[in-house]
Amino acid sequence: MPKPWLPLWVAGVAASFALPAVPSWTVLAAVWLCLLVLAWRFRAAAWLLLCLSGALYGIWRTQSALDKQWPLFQTASVPLTIEVTDLPQRDDKRVRFTAKAADGGGRHYRLQLSDYQLRDWPAGSRWRVQARVRPPVGEVNRIGFNREAWALAGGIGGVGTLGKERQALAGGGPPLLLRWREHISRRWQNTDTHGRDFSDGLGLMRALSIGEQSALSGQAWQSFRPLGLHHLVSISGLHVSMVAVLAGWLVKHGLRVLPFVPKTPRLWMLAAGLSAAVFYAGLAGFSVPTQRSVLMLLALAWAWWRGSGASVWAGWWQALALVLLFDPAAVLGAGFWLSFGLVGALLWVSAGRLNERGLRVAVRAQWAVTVVSVVALGSLFASLPLLSPLVNVAAIPWFSWVLVPLALAASLLPFAPLQWLAAAAGEYTLRLVQWVAQSAPEYAVAAAPPLLLPLAAVAALIVLLPRGSGWKPLAWLVLAGFVFYRPNVPQQGRLNVTVWDTGQGLSVWMQTRNHNLLFDTGTETAAAAQILPNLNAAGVRRLDTLVLSHHDADHDGGFAALAQAGRPREILAGQPQFYPQAAFCEEKQWQWDGVYFELLRPSENETAQDNDRSCVLRAVAGGQALLITGDLGRRGELALVEKYGAGLYSQVLVLGHHGSDSSSAGAFLNAVSPQYAVASSGFANAYRHPAAAVQNRVKAHGAALLRTDLSGALVFELGGGEDVFRGRLKTSKPYWQKKPFE
Repeated sequence: MPKPWLPLWVAGVAASFALPAVPSWTVLAAVWLCLLVLAWRFRAAAWLLLCLSGALYGIWRTQSALDKQWPLFQTASVPLTIEVTDLPQRDDKRVRFTAKAADGGGRHYRLQLSDYQLRDWPAGSRWRVQARVRPPVGEVNRIGFNREAWALAGGIGGVGTLGKERQALAGGGPPLLLRWREHISRRWQNTDTHGRDFSDGLGLMRALSIGEQSALSGQAWQSFRPLGLHHLVSISGLHVSMVAVLAGWLVKHGLRVLPFVPKTPRLWMLAAGLSAAVFYAGLAGFSVPTQRSVLMLLALAWAWWRGSGASVWAGWWQALALVLLFDPAAVLGAGFWLSFGLVGALLWVSAGRLNERGLRVAVRAQWAVTVVSVVALGSLFASLPLLSPLVNVAAIPWFSWVLVPLALAASLLPFAPLQWLAAAAGEYTLRLVQWVAQSAPEYAVAAAPPLLLPLAAVAALIVLLPRGSGWKPLAWLVLAGFVFYRPNVPQQGRLNVTVWDTGQGLSVWMQTRNHNLLFDTGTETAAAAQILPNLNAAGVRRLDTLVLSHHDADHDGGFAALAQAGRPREILAGQPQFYPQAAFCEEKQWQWDGVYFELLRPSENETAQDNDRSCVLRAVAGGQALLITGDLGRRGELALVEKYGAGLYSQVLVLGHHGSDSSSAGAFLNAVSPQYAVASSGFANAYRHPAAAVQNRVKAHGAALLRTDLSGALVFELGGGEDVFRGRLKTSKPYWQKKPFE
């Protein structure tokens, strides 16, 4: 084991990102000096000093990164001078790329920009553009993709949308490596597949060779989730390590045929492996995960060079410390914990078994990865792909030893038959993956109480102990509690309502004692990154009813993902022709566990636009009501008032069309008379929802305006007390996160 100072420093860096607030630097410096004095006499003070030193380093680096982000509420369109710094990512809707940017005041930022006009943005090119930029603030729910953490970990200072006008600037040009990557990408795109559709296979080769993950279709990405295969498509620790091992193995066997044996063959193997790792990381654009992988390999290679068995763990800690020294914000990425956690599990399970070889080692390694993955995937993603261990047994060697070397060889050698072979291998691999994924089961893991998660992590280590332990039965019980834990459900006659934060979209979850209803899914991205993980974290295994208000991407974009994972027993829709097995949301009423639901319909208008075909749902529990109207416009609202009048009265109103001025007419607000009006909209959205006029009307009617763009997901309880509002779903936040705003 390493000396205590290294783990203590690492723990301090990691813990700094969990702090809710940071004292002034004067206070921190005074505490540090006091501990320094006490450390000469007390070991405990020395340990605290090491932890505090790590925390101070993490805070300093994080504050420096925050200072380089776009100003918080400056979201107007501004002129920028930009330089494209990576390969653009293109899909059906937009071209997205990272760029160095300078504004009119001479301030410099690293931005992620999107162009919805699908123009070409060659790597290294320089432009003068008009862009609407905002800070990297995203959705906040219980779990799910955290845009602010992603931005810190990736060094992104803001995200923006490009305007129509642009002017090319002289100078610039991509560096040699970026130019080479762009050349490889275009060569893959122009591969002659002899009339066969190898589009997914070509995309996979681009992803595995140069890290161009946008080349893969959305359908391919969806198939990776239920099989736990995302890590095989990302160029990170696994692939970089395998390439390094392969290079070292080739040099080892190459040295055997030389007429002389070098004095230090191990050095030759290490040099070859590290050189191959650095080369592969460069080919992938030196992305943040590949940088971490190379640093980790450097530290582990140093430990291997020293050669003692005790240095294996020292190498692991050194690798961890080295990564955090270069990039403290790495702790905010799931990949960091998965990479080091799984490697640590392999080292842990191998203790005392260094002489084992062959199949037994492979089985034991897979067992260790499976046990640790239960805790890691359950806590990070609230889901366990049940077939993942079996699929990964075959997929890891196939990807690492066949597809990755094939992708690299076909990228570097201009040999058309080799590229065709690589594309075919990738295509048929993905077809098999998609076929298996169609019936692959997933298990929803509810968010564990604060104490249960660390206990589960310790229990996993106890289970993996090489020798028998009297603690193992208890450890198995703790793991079972972690996996099968379910949160409390509402009492009879009560309704819990969560308005998810889906950005510029809508999704509302309603739960009674024995039933679950989801009204809209948000966009495809929001459903995958927010809705599904949070339903899993809430312990929802299946939806009883899925209501799709109308056919608009910000309301039904996640239908395919929800239909597969949530398997709703019933689908109701305002435009059912767009969804298999969906029924029209005609006027009807039903009861679940003492809670009353009713679908309302204004007078039908066959020529109405999509928004005015929205389903309207009202739920009543204990005399308290909630009303959701989708994107229904003023004409539809007035038709509801004429038909139902005072029957629309509700304590909670989810504002129509995200708070657009096209909805929420004064007469409608009079009829509903809400206590709370909720605007489900994205932070700094281009539509400026909720509109100023709507805010004024809500205020004039005496209702409190609640906004997901500022507060994140919001929680209500009907039938449980006088006040139906229970507050934000996520009430705490670390100091570096801006949302939810005070």
